[in-house]
Amino acid sequence: MKSSRAFIVGFLLFVLAGISNPVFAQQEPDGEVLLNFNYPAVGNVYLNGVFFGEVAYLPLGEILSLLFVPSERTPSGKGLKGAYPSKNDTWSIDPVTQELILKGKSESLPADQYYLGEMDLFLHPDYFHRIFGITFTVNTYALSVSMKSDFTLPIEERQKRESIRRQLQQRSSQANAQLPLLYERQRKALSLGVLDYNINYTTTDLGNNLGMSFNTGLEFLGGDLQGTYIGNVNSGGLLSNISGLRWRYVLPGGMKPERNVGLASITAGQITTTSFTDAANLIGVSLTNNPVIPRLDLDVFVIDGNTVPDSEVELLIGGQLVDFTRADEVGYYRFNAPVTYGTVRLSTRIYTPQGEVIVQDRQIQVPFTFLPKGFVGYNIQAGLPQFTFDSLGTSLAAHADISYGISNALTVRAGADQGEIFGEKSIYPVFGLSARLFQQYLLNVDALPDRYYRANASVFYASNTSINAQFTEYNPSSAFNFRGQTRDANLNVFYPFKIAGKFSGFRVTGERIWFNTGLGVNNYQLDFNTQIHRVILRFNYRGGARGFVNDPENPGQNQFGLLTSSLTYTLPRNQSIPVYVRGLFLRGQFRYSTLLRQGESVSFLLSQTLFKKGRFTLGYDRELVRNLSQFQVGFLYDFQSLRTSTQFSKRTKGHVFQQGFSGSVAYDPAGGVLIPSNRDQVTRSGATVRLFIDSNENGLFDEGEEVVPAKAVRLDRSANILLGSDGVLRITQLQSYWKYRLDIDIAALPNPNLAPKLKSFSFVAEPNRFRQIDIPLYQTGIIDGFVLLERSGVQQGQGGLRLELLREGDTEPTEIIRTFSDGSFYSYGLMPGRYLLRVDAKQLEYMQVESVPGMLSFEIKALADGDYLEGLNLVLVKKE
Repeated sequence: MKSSRAFIVGFLLFVLAGISNPVFAQQEPDGEVLLNFNYPAVGNVYLNGVFFGEVAYLPLGEILSLLFVPSERTPSGKGLKGAYPSKNDTWSIDPVTQELILKGKSESLPADQYYLGEMDLFLHPDYFHRIFGITFTVNTYALSVSMKSDFTLPIEERQKRESIRRQLQQRSSQANAQLPLLYERQRKALSLGVLDYNINYTTTDLGNNLGMSFNTGLEFLGGDLQGTYIGNVNSGGLLSNISGLRWRYVLPGGMKPERNVGLASITAGQITTTSFTDAANLIGVSLTNNPVIPRLDLDVFVIDGNTVPDSEVELLIGGQLVDFTRADEVGYYRFNAPVTYGTVRLSTRIYTPQGEVIVQDRQIQVPFTFLPKGFVGYNIQAGLPQFTFDSLGTSLAAHADISYGISNALTVRAGADQGEIFGEKSIYPVFGLSARLFQQYLLNVDALPDRYYRANASVFYASNTSINAQFTEYNPSSAFNFRGQTRDANLNVFYPFKIAGKFSGFRVTGERIWFNTGLGVNNYQLDFNTQIHRVILRFNYRGGARGFVNDPENPGQNQFGLLTSSLTYTLPRNQSIPVYVRGLFLRGQFRYSTLLRQGESVSFLLSQTLFKKGRFTLGYDRELVRNLSQFQVGFLYDFQSLRTSTQFSKRTKGHVFQQGFSGSVAYDPAGGVLIPSNRDQVTRSGATVRLFIDSNENGLFDEGEEVVPAKAVRLDRSANILLGSDGVLRITQLQSYWKYRLDIDIAALPNPNLAPKLKSFSFVAEPNRFRQIDIPLYQTGIIDGFVLLERSGVQQGQGGLRLELLREGDTEPTEIIRTFSDGSFYSYGLMPGRYLLRVDAKQLEYMQVESVPGMLSFEIKALADGDYLEGLNLVLVKKE
């Protein structure tokens, strides 16, 4: 009995061994080694490798982990599976089943192509290329391995993200840092400013005409003064007009949009009322507490959600990264996003541990009619009505309106117009509200009892689909209801989509108008656009009725229907295309009247950039109904100092030739010269930045001191920066009254040893004029000294130590200095300022010594020839 039982057990063991043999019985490698693996995104690491002959099998799990390629264990527990390079490219390797799955297709995995070690699965290098597009090259003599990849690796994408995030954190810390305001608002009784001009000469077969416009701006009595002169010379006579002549005084609170002040600015001269409808021109005074700098942020919008635990989550506003976080252990994440005025596109980009990228978009609209919670805004205007330049009314007219932010999503307003210029009544009141529902739905209601009651609702989705609806109920007895309308309603819907991967869109607009005659009119418009390769097609159809419809017996009165089709094509800027036609723009358009059942017009346009700053246009238009045609050719060129425009048109009857010049001239206080520009500058500001070597160390530019010609400044907002032949930087197109951050780019200075006292500061842009900014530069400092180790009363230089150099007030070292074998050290290129020097605390702890003094404090002074400090010694003594 015992012998038979032993026989059965032995037989079962033999069978089980036979079954397992194909899977786990494998050839042992010839050797196992550590291979030096060096790759930029990974660094220098060691990989385990096993050799079969001359071929090195590499560890699959270790490599995927190093490269952050997502993977997970197969059901057998011995293999790996995942998706790479895209989520549709699935793969699986299982040594137990000897199966390889690649892009959904299964094949056998030969036993001699892998080795199942104790800690990892080693794979033949060819399979890394087949599955992952990774080519490994092994140097058997140097025991090193190199790698090339056909795709961007996850670790490389991760490093790019981390680099962008570090830059974001650096920008955030810079933005939160309180920069010194070196150049505050400096009011002047009189300061020359800027002059914009536009001169246009026209000649036709009927005569000649010279038109001119001069718009000037300067600072006067601490405020900005501006006005426009318009002249026209025709048939020997001169017609003149002055418009927009006004003086404005901006109080300090008007330059702080984050505050709700009592009074922001006072304006006197030619003003326009801020009426909701039919604004009036007055000669008078205006008061407001609305800031001259637009408010940027309104609210904080909470964005949260759930995803895969430990996922990286990024928040983007307008496509720019603004914040990032990591989902917690249950997958929850949360952001507090600032909601700015205008259309805000919020996106969350989620990187899961499995390598999947999830993008979620949403869109929020915030019109400037909204006020922050608790804020009050008002406008008051009063004066005499101005009908023409030399014609004034005799009765006073006034307007006032006030708005209040009940919450960040609800603003109410009220106002009134008073005066004969607005109508027969003494006062015309206005009421309204603006609301934001569920973050992205907008509702606007206006009540003008003497005119109409109107409601408007709109939404703008993240897919760019938009819906806008409006309904108006008119006052039938109103003197302003000229068309006899009782009500109207309109709906506008835009829906974008893709055709063959190209963006297309369809827009439908409908309008219904009811009249007091009992008649009604339907107007509608259909738009469709799409792209085929580089050709853009657009189709538009408009139908309905124009003007008045008051004849019940003629329902087709003033009916129209118009179909417009257009085609545009832009040549690519390839090297194979001749340079003079690269980027050539072509457009053709045809209009067809569905009511008349015939073509109305056809037109062609050719446009091309010439000489980088010029544009040539050639066009032809033909009116088919009236049998008229027009041929036109034009050329526009932007010189640095002005813009010139030339155009000639030949019509069926007659011709027109036009020559225009436009630009501006600004006064530069630094050199006392006029600076021309091809862009308007009135209402804008400018700055003259002079970098110089401060030889006498007084912080001021003195005659004879050397100007450093370098474009070595950056602003935190857009502007034009030009380096003049005199070595002075001139910055134009700044916004008046705005505060700008200026950073000095030391790397852009011609002498690497030069540096300013301050690398960053802020200034206020003066209105309608240039302000002068002088930046003194100094030679950087040098320090040297010794670190001495004291033993038995004898001091000896200690080499190999790490010294931490910190700017006073900082917590992180700006530089790590190493001591030489004799204990000496030095550092150069130190910018002026106070510093701290200390020995690395970990090294002190390891050596069981302490530094005397514990921290060395010193100052690099701003000297023209540079500051040199020597004898900065530290002594290391044994701890008590």
